[in-house]
Amino acid sequence: MGINSLLNSATSGITQAQVAIEVTSQNIANVNTDGYSRQKVVFATAPVINANGFPLGTGVKIAEVQRNHDALLQQQIVAGNSDYGESQVVQTALEQIEPSFNELTTDGVGAAMDGFFNSWQDLSITPQGSAERQAVITRAQIMVDSFHQASSSLQAARNNADVSLEGLTAEITDKARNIASLNTQILQTERLGGNANELRDQRDCLTRELATLAGVSYGEESDGSLTVRLDGGQPLVQGSSYGAVSTQVNAGNGLNDIMLSPVGGGAPVDVTASIGGPDNSLGEIGGTLQVRDEIVPGYLEKLDELANQVVSSVNSQHASGYGLDGTQNVFFDTAGTTGATISLNSVLTIDKVAAAGQKPLSASGPGDNTNALSLGALKNTTLTFTAGASTSHSTVGNYYNALVSSIGVDTENAANTTNQSESFLKQLNALRESNSGVSLDEELTNLIKYQRAYEASAKVINTANDMLDTVMGLIR
Repeated sequence: MGINSLLNSATSGITQAQVAIEVTSQNIANVNTDGYSRQKVVFATAPVINANGFPLGTGVKIAEVQRNHDALLQQQIVAGNSDYGESQVVQTALEQIEPSFNELTTDGVGAAMDGFFNSWQDLSITPQGSAERQAVITRAQIMVDSFHQASSSLQAARNNADVSLEGLTAEITDKARNIASLNTQILQTERLGGNANELRDQRDCLTRELATLAGVSYGEESDGSLTVRLDGGQPLVQGSSYGAVSTQVNAGNGLNDIMLSPVGGGAPVDVTASIGGPDNSLGEIGGTLQVRDEIVPGYLEKLDELANQVVSSVNSQHASGYGLDGTQNVFFDTAGTTGATISLNSVLTIDKVAAAGQKPLSASGPGDNTNALSLGALKNTTLTFTAGASTSHSTVGNYYNALVSSIGVDTENAANTTNQSESFLKQLNALRESNSGVSLDEELTNLIKYQRAYEASAKVINTANDMLDTVMGLIR
């Protein structure tokens, strides 16, 4: 091995140590960059040559600049983000609904029903009293207003969920577009022999953010591009192409359907049932669809049946009695009664409030208070309710209390699920940080090590230079 070979080996040492210092500097600079994966230089010996019959190395080369990346951990974080996004949206929606059914701090439907039925008990004491009759009508109107308010609160939550789908679909499309763009940049960089580690970090970060929005699965192709699919199997990103997700109003129910314009073109397809994964249980869009299509409609169904049962039972009993004018009338309007449409009969006056069980001033005797007593007793009458998955038998008060309790339990469960998902994500991110994050202590140690390697290689060059000077001196 000649002096020239010695210089070449030392030069390679200086050059590669300089690259290693640059990589270390990049790590240190990105210690606080979200999603950045620590990089390290992998050295390898340069090709061996035979010198005087002996195999001798020719220096060092960089085999690769490796990115510390755990693919399995990335998959777990993606799945965790989907769960967290769904539970957080459901919790937020339920926390907005719950105050409207908080009977401890507001005069809700339950208190209004109690006041209405109690007013009949008060009327039974003075069945001909104008003030008591007016109180019945006033309490009835308060109950009607309470039903309207509760129904409006639920409808508002449903409408808000439906409107938010527009922003979510736009955000999903934007993430897909950016992933497709990064696919292109990564392919171009790596085909030219460049390093695309930072681009891959950005793509992984976008994939995690996309999973927070919707249920997705992904896989890396042999060329390094990432293919992303919705949980229903529809491709969202393939190579440099992506599918656009948008909303389209359903003419049947007036709500937004989720449409996917396929990768590569074609007519948009309806992915409402699958974009949030099984039972729409993944991602913010899955939670939003749950709120809009399952949770709120379930509460509305129970509230509507309660309103219908109150109207039916009160009207039936009221029509069997007599008012001061000797007539029999319905108390509430009955056409398609729901929590949103319940209303008092427009012809109802204090004279038409049927407190008597027999016609006043008739041959059978004066009016009495038996119908008022019967109407007041409806508060404790067991009725049959069929809303939901099973039939139940309950009083109107107990049925409403069960609805309030279910909303409270659902809210608490959603909060617990969100907390559990958040804790799980924190653990996963801590694992990722320990595996892929930058440790300043480690990088400073590497910096010193590479600096010393640089100085040592430079010393070899100085030594080779002295040797060369000695040889040249012999010639002179």
